[in-house]
Amino acid sequence: MSLFSLAVQRMRVRFIGALRYSVHIGLLLGASSVSDHGEFRFPDYAGDMPNIHADDFDAQFLRLVKEKQIDVVFATHDSVALKLAQLNEPRQHYFLVNGDRQVTETLRYKSATYALFDDCHWVPHRYCDLATIDDWPAIVKPDCGQGGNGVQRVNNRLSLEQAIESVAQAIVVEYLPGEEITVDCFTDRNRRLIWAGPRTRERVRAGISMRSREVVLDDEITDIVETINARLALRGPWFVQLKRDRTGKWKLLEVACRIAGAMVFQRARGVNLPLMAIHDFMGRDVVALPEMSVGIVDRAIVSRTRSELNYQRIYVDLDDTLIIDGFAVPAVMAFLYQSRAQGKAITLITRHAQKPEETLMCAGVALNLFDEVIHLTSGERKSEYIQPNSLFIDNYFPERMDVRTLKDVLVLDVDAVEFYLR
Repeated sequence: MSLFSLAVQRMRVRFIGALRYSVHIGLLLGASSVSDHGEFRFPDYAGDMPNIHADDFDAQFLRLVKEKQIDVVFATHDSVALKLAQLNEPRQHYFLVNGDRQVTETLRYKSATYALFDDCHWVPHRYCDLATIDDWPAIVKPDCGQGGNGVQRVNNRLSLEQAIESVAQAIVVEYLPGEEITVDCFTDRNRRLIWAGPRTRERVRAGISMRSREVVLDDEITDIVETINARLALRGPWFVQLKRDRTGKWKLLEVACRIAGAMVFQRARGVNLPLMAIHDFMGRDVVALPEMSVGIVDRAIVSRTRSELNYQRIYVDLDDTLIIDGFAVPAVMAFLYQSRAQGKAITLITRHAQKPEETLMCAGVALNLFDEVIHLTSGERKSEYIQPNSLFIDNYFPERMDVRTLKDVLVLDVDAVEFYLR
């Protein structure tokens, strides 16, 4: 099976962690119209796709789908989901997860979403006649938007008029002062709601929740998500954002037919929503198996780099590089195994006072991880043994400085190894 993820990089990268080890996926391809962090994580990446509004997007996207024999597509932005649903009619090119055209059109607009659930008490009051607003503050938001992008709180009629001028396709709704949560959901091919997992939105940065905690799935939340599931032809991961009103009742902010950026909270608890979508696509019934002892997840920015040097051999030191205080360094070990899988040769080069084999065994490091062991016992310079087109890892600065004089050798301290993990 070949898989394709298109659009927002922070969520696209989430797919790598969720799906990279699945035995059911032969190709995991990421794509974007702007080259981003995905090129450091995806084994196959197309960072030169046209924007979805470009005239040549349709042809190039469909050509890529055909060339790569893509079976399943995940859209990680609401506008992309709508575009791909329209492009895929009548579902002849690929399977778009949660790609029902009517659903994507409805959920792309707050006005259409609120209209669909207008008879529900949990839909916020919308001011269609601005002259009737007598309860301040109010909220002005773009009809076609997502998250907190473009949302303005207005405290009087003057600020309302200014906001209306600055917000594209503005709608005005009641102000909700209470806490905000996201409910990650999953609906299978039989329209059954398999999972609903509420979580907090804490330490929000640029609309991204960096910390999440479990919230109890009570009857009030259950009623909301079940009603949404009953009225929309959903299939796969989706989410709803709720906020408490002045009386403490949950009100709807938005519904989206894609995964949320902090979906990783559910995956950390054992509920892998993208992988569940793959199994559902394969016609399998899925169940969620959450780990109840996990109640908090914290996220951070991860940095990656690459070298223009096409190195083919890794030289790694032993003491305080591969092993510190008798234990193997996890990042270095991960990098060595990653390099081995890429077909690169690995050499242990060390001045270790004892037999390296014994120290490796005590630390649980297999000797056959290395293609060669160079044990220096007579004060030789390590640079004498380093071949061109190699990467050298050593915690000792004088060793790195000596090897750095060689041509076509990349030199790293232990702390820098993590930047090369994929």
